[in-house]
Amino acid sequence: MKCETDDALPSTGSRPIVVEVDGTDSGRDAIAWAYREAGRRGVRVRVLSGRDPGLPADLDASMIVVGSATFLRMSDLADGSTAMALAAHASVPVVIVRPGSSDGPGPSAGRVVVGVDGTGLSEPAIDFAFAEARDRDCGVTLVHAVEDEAGRADAEAMLTSLGAGHADLRVVVSADLASHALIEESAGARLLVVGSRGHGGLSGMLLGSVSQAVVHRAHCPVAVVRQATRRERNVSRRL
Repeated sequence: MKCETDDALPSTGSRPIVVEVDGTDSGRDAIAWAYREAGRRGVRVRVLSGRDPGLPADLDASMIVVGSATFLRMSDLADGSTAMALAAHASVPVVIVRPGSSDGPGPSAGRVVVGVDGTGLSEPAIDFAFAEARDRDCGVTLVHAVEDEAGRADAEAMLTSLGAGHADLRVVVSADLASHALIEESAGARLLVVGSRGHGGLSGMLLGSVSQAVVHRAHCPVAVVRQATRRERNVSRRL
């Protein structure tokens, strides 16, 4: 059975950051990251304790934070309550705190990195990345993969257009796998942001292959931001 505690910071009326406690090193890293983030935002941290995580996707939270070990354990499809499903269906960003080990700072050290696929899927992730970068007073790196060099110019123009109005913008167009480019850019980054295709049904049960790869191998915390369904957007407009 889960034990829940509220550790208060001065309340701003905003929803808390929820973090899972599991006793692992990555879990402790997740708690430390959540408290730093909460202090920056001026919100509470809500700690959920339990060795058998089963976080519901509809928690009253502004963000859900888990350690990488917890996330990987929850991602065992035999669990019936998978972390991949959580990240695909959660109505708020899910941040997986990675150990942060790498061979050294990469080209986007100190920045927020976000994957852009050129579709509406990545729009919430892009918006979240720019908001986080503004809060952190740092630059943004937009990463997009193309099948061949013939598409590079159009991709660079698309990324530049998406970042219009942001002074500290870096665009990366890679002819390699998108996951490879994102993992390289994550070394030393403050946050790596990816989208998920959480539209319900079978496709909504899993993250895309790129998101899964970066969750497992990124060198910095990874935020998975789901695109809201049409029904959720309609409900939001009515509130």
